[in-house]
Amino acid sequence: MQCGCQQTLEFQEVEELASDEVFARFHCEGCGWSIGAEGALKDIDPLVPPKTWSDEAQYLLSRLPPYLAFLVRDEVETFSDEQQYQIVTADRLTTARNKGLIAWSADAERRLANVPSGIRTMAKTELERTALDRGMLEVTVALMEEVKTRYFGMATGRS
Repeated sequence: MQCGCQQTLEFQEVEELASDEVFARFHCEGCGWSIGAEGALKDIDPLVPPKTWSDEAQYLLSRLPPYLAFLVRDEVETFSDEQQYQIVTADRLTTARNKGLIAWSADAERRLANVPSGIRTMAKTELERTALDRGMLEVTVALMEEVKTRYFGMATGRS
C-alpha cells in the first residue's frame, strides 16, 4: 500500500479485537502519517506480511517451555502457510495445534463470543481438547455446558 506522499506504508502491528476481527497499523516513514485498518480477519489478512503474529498469539507462545516454543512456532507457521493465512491469532494458533480438526456449531460459536475475552482463548482451547479427546468432530452447546459444570460447578440450563 502507498501513502499519499507516494511512499510505501510499513506494517507495524496487528491487534485482535472481537472474535474474528483485527486492527492493523501502518506507518509512512516519508510523511509520518499512520493509518489503521479494522475488519474481519479474512479482509485484513492480505494486507499484512506473511507470518505476522498478534500480541495475544505471541503471549501464548511465550508461555510454553523454550524447548517446545520453537517447535510450536514451526508447526503453526507451517499450518498457516498451508491455509494461506498471513496473520497468526490466538484462535488460529489453537486451530493449528489441533490440526484444524475441530469444528464449532453455530450456537456454540455465538456462546463463545459471550465468554469474557480474558478467558475466551483458554475456554476455546479446553473445549477443543475435550472434543478431540472424546473423538468428537464438533464443539456443541451441550459440550460447553458439560465443561462449564465440570470446571465451575454450574450450568445455566440454556440451550
